[in-house]
Formats: sequence, structure tokens, C-alpha cells
Amino acid sequence: MKMISKYGCFRLLAVLIAGVLGSHVAIGAPTDGAQLLARRAQLQAELQAQAFGEPLVLRSQDDGKRLEGEVYAELGQPMERIRSMLGSGESVCGMLFLHLNVRSCLSEQTSEGLVLHMAAGPKQGATPATTYRMDYRMVVEATKADYLRVSLKAQRGPLGTYDYRIVFEAAPVDAKRSFLRVGYAYGYGSLAKMAYGLYLTTVGRTKIGFTVLGRGADGAPQYIQGERGSMERNVVRNYLALQAYTSVPTGSIQVQTEARLRTWFALTERHAAQLHEMDLAQYLEIKHEDLKDMAAAARLR
Repeated sequence: MKMISKYGCFRLLAVLIAGVLGSHVAIGAPTDGAQLLARRAQLQAELQAQAFGEPLVLRSQDDGKRLEGEVYAELGQPMERIRSMLGSGESVCGMLFLHLNVRSCLSEQTSEGLVLHMAAGPKQGATPATTYRMDYRMVVEATKADYLRVSLKAQRGPLGTYDYRIVFEAAPVDAKRSFLRVGYAYGYGSLAKMAYGLYLTTVGRTKIGFTVLGRGADGAPQYIQGERGSMERNVVRNYLALQAYTSVPTGSIQVQTEARLRTWFALTERHAAQLHEMDLAQYLEIKHEDLKDMAAAARLR
């Protein structure tokens, strides 16, 4: 039982928000806006099909040592709004905090650069013993009129997981729309694999991802499960957090935060089969308590 509890923290961190695919291009050197828009052209048929109810394409893979996932999507937000948000450690923390398992996130400028101190834990009843803390180094790798790339990297995670990479890329489609890629990946070993196996035989046994592996006798889709299913849920949650955060550009900090929380929850409920965990009232209660704890911790600094 103790191992399942520890692994719960590992699974929750996979949210971070929040995918790389294929030949690890998402964690390689920056590309450019032209290459990102060329990828949009390649994916045009899938984007227009709107399998997610919006122009969004999801990819994932698991080679037995590393989980990777990425979302490509067209977002109805201008490039400058996305650049402003992703260029700020405080804003990126605010975005990541929208996920129900991220209990706190603090941006700090250190001698080694910008670091995001993040804590993730169970949806309810989080304690110091069930909350895992990670430090992500945030780097704006490229920022031009036609291209933005921001990366987050952490060397270690819970249960022997390692080499966490989160990448955001964006290029303008026109004055009002942008094309994005949200990538996430991490490596894992035998300890995490064993813990995840335990999780999948208990509370995680009914969880599904988004990739359709086939159809049942009744024609109903059969969705991927297991580690890849978890990765897919997390990378989609990361993208929806970015979508929710950029959709509320004005208002006081309190008003914006409340609107973003409600928007993120509403967006996830569009995919309730994969992403539903609790009702809105429960989600807001937990997040309001987390905000109070973060404010109290900030006063002690």
C-alpha cells in the first residue's frame, strides 16, 4: 500500500503539465517557425477532422524506458499573447497550477537561471509525505516574430524517474491564431514500472487514454490504457491549461485566477471519459486551499 501511495505522486507529476515523439525532436535543438508550420501542413487532414472537437492532434509512445507524448493544435490566440505568457516563469507556474494534482508552483530567478519549484500530490488529502517536489529549469530557447520555443527540464523525479522534458513551441498562423506544439517526456526504470503496475491493478484499472486501438463487437472504440494512456491524459491536460490561461487576458489577479480555474475544468469536462476526476465544487475547493497555502508560504519567505 505504501508503494502505491508513493507511485500516486509519480503519476500525478506526469501531468507536467503537461510530450515529445518519434525521434525526440521535441527535446532537441530549436527548429523554427517555418518547420513548425510545415508540420501543420502535414497534419492538416487530422486537424480539420477535429477528433477532439477542435483542431488538435495527439501522439504518444512508450519504448519501455521512456514515455513521450505531444499535442499539435491550432489555438485562437495571437502569437504575442502566447509569447508574453510562456516567457514568464510566474505565468508558466500559474498555467501548470491549473492541473488538479499540482498543489503549488513558485518561480525563482537563481544564479543558474530561472527555476520553477513545483509540488504535486493526490487530488485530496495531500500531506508532506504524499507530495513530491521537483525543480524545473526554464529556458526561453528561441523567441522571434515567427517562432517561440520554451523548455522546462528536471534531472530527477520520484521513484527513479529522470530526464523530464517539457517543451512549448508556437508560430503565428495569422494575426489571431497560432499553431502550437506541447511536448512532454521522461525516462523511467524498474521501480517506477513496478509501482505503475500496482497502480494499474487498483485505482488505475479503468483509466483510458485517447488513442483508439480498435473497435469492439458493438462498434465502440477501444482506447489505450496503461502508461501511454496516462501520458496522453497528462499532455492533453497541459495543453488545455495553456488554452485556459491564455483565454483570460484581463482582470485582477484574483478574477483571472478564478476564471482560469473554471475554464480549465470546463475544457477537461469535454473529455470526461478520460479526464473527469471530480465535480467543479470539489476542484475549486481544493485549489482555493492550495492558493491560501501558497500565499502563506510566500509571506514566510
